[in-house]
Amino acid sequence: MDTFTTITEGMIMEGKLDAGQSPVLIAGNFKGEINAIEVVLESTGVFNGQINANKVELSGSFNGKLTTEELNIGSTAAIDGDLKTNSLVIELGAEVSGTIGRKS
Repeated sequence: MDTFTTITEGMIMEGKLDAGQSPVLIAGNFKGEINAIEVVLESTGVFNGQINANKVELSGSFNGKLTTEELNIGSTAAIDGDLKTNSLVIELGAEVSGTIGRKS
């Protein structure tokens, strides 16, 4: 696996991140747009904006739009947004609101 592009806990970033084939790990705060092969939002992570990725794991706070092939929502996640995916797993305890639909 490739080395993750990491937004560490305590970091605050805003803008657009085109990571290409590199996976992205968010433990801090990100506002904007991320395009990557894989995005992991840790339990300490806060994301506001849009994610476009092949695989996404959410365990932190997410607010925005998400388009992915495979979405895993962890038990510590707090999600509010428009989610589009072809594969979805939601762990017990996750807070999810908004819309969920199939990726076209």
